Amino acid sequence: MPGTKIQDEGRRIDRPALAATGHNGALAMLGLSVLLLGVNWPVMKLGLDYFPPFWMVCLRFLLSAPVLAALIAITWHCPPVLTRADLPVILGVATLQFAGMMGLVTLALTLVPAGTASILIYTTPVWLMLIDLVFGNTAIGMQRRATAFLSAAGCATIVFSSGKPGLWGALFLILIASALWAIAMQLVNRHNWLGGVRDALFWQMLVAGLALFPVAYFFEGPFVWPSLTPISVTLLLFIGPIASGVGFGFMIAAGRSLPTERVALISTATPLIGFISATLILGEPVNAATLLGGAIMLLALVWGAIPGRRTRP
Repeated sequence: MPGTKIQDEGRRIDRPALAATGHNGALAMLGLSVLLLGVNWPVMKLGLDYFPPFWMVCLRFLLSAPVLAALIAITWHCPPVLTRADLPVILGVATLQFAGMMGLVTLALTLVPAGTASILIYTTPVWLMLIDLVFGNTAIGMQRRATAFLSAAGCATIVFSSGKPGLWGALFLILIASALWAIAMQLVNRHNWLGGVRDALFWQMLVAGLALFPVAYFFEGPFVWPSLTPISVTLLLFIGPIASGVGFGFMIAAGRSLPTERVALISTATPLIGFISATLILGEPVNAATLLGGAIMLLALVWGAIPGRRTRP
């Protein structure tokens, strides 16, 4: 009953007040998560001055997994649990999204500006629609088609206005990474989870970090320990435990108290923060075409996340 007060260990507790406090706390966690994941783009670019791309992604997840495990233990009072029925999807997402997508994006960041990469990776509406067109499992309405068209138009504006054909290969790496992300999204959305998503995230990070270890060793050679300096370690700790461990952990925790539509809508600020922070931190040049393409893609993301317009991918 609204306004009902209950007795708890001699104290009077107002349930609506507790609900409001939990809601505000969830919003704060989600806002911090989006901020960390957005600012992480220029920090990753700085980290590439010290680490090869595959080693950096490998260490990112291997350092993030223990932090996420600690957050799970503190918040839910139990360690991460591996549910056997969820294992195929956990392995698929770890391979496609965490190892594949992040590996390709970080490799592309050696050439592509961080702000551009932070926007271009969000071409997922196009890939999600293409996947559904190929498999024909979902009806695609006009609103979703328009969202995908806007995303594709913004993407084309950014890619073909780069003016540097040498960068096109790296830009297409980001598009391939976005396609891998979309496939991982489909795996998650079509799976009937028996375990907790928070637990799955821990195992996905751990598996991705371990899987990337031999990849990094094969393509980039043994890890160069002298590259660990106070500055590089600070960057790596931000990229891994802080942005990835805390950032993703807070986003999942916030999802317990907030509607999915609101989480999706607020999360669309991530590429915007990534673009702005890259401009401020790295001094990356901004051209009109990139701004236009980014604005179109951001509009597509927001439109797709507005309640009442979102459709199941």
